[in-house]
Amino acid sequence: MKKDDKEFEVSDILSGSLNILGLKIDLAKLLSSPEDARGGLEELREKLKKAGGKEVVSDEEWKSGGSSISGHFKTGGILGEREYHVGTAGAPPRRKEREKVSKPPEAVEPTVDIFHEAEEIVIVAEIPGVELTDLELEVKDNIFSLSTKPTAHRSYRKQIELSSSVNADSLKATCRNGILEIHLQKRTA
Repeated sequence: MKKDDKEFEVSDILSGSLNILGLKIDLAKLLSSPEDARGGLEELREKLKKAGGKEVVSDEEWKSGGSSISGHFKTGGILGEREYHVGTAGAPPRRKEREKVSKPPEAVEPTVDIFHEAEEIVIVAEIPGVELTDLELEVKDNIFSLSTKPTAHRSYRKQIELSSSVNADSLKATCRNGILEIHLQKRTA
């Protein structure tokens, strides 16, 4: 904002102090010359560390000036509503790249319903987020096994002991909207 061809600084309009943990930091000083306020900010940092605050910038980064403090605030008054973005001088904070470690997803045991019909066993399982092509289905020694392939976005695993002998070759499966339906023909004596 200009008045008499003079550019107003935030510190010309705003005054006061921040009182954090009993430490007062002059807001106008922080805004106009952040280097002068650095001592107060260092003291505040130490108090926050002693109070159990989480450190996100190492002491070395802080002392080397590789960090900054920034934020924004809004004011209202005779000058109208204004928004200010403020920060201390110094290099912008360098964010360490987190190593991308692909962690295998934890296998979840899906909810299953089993229906014993006259000629078949029907198994219905809830497996949201996977398709039929993502599944490995097997019947061996009257145990039905369901698991997802390693390439699936989600991981499911379930084994069910069947109360009747079934023909393993009769396995028919459909999967729609996260609902898997398995049909297994019972063996006839």
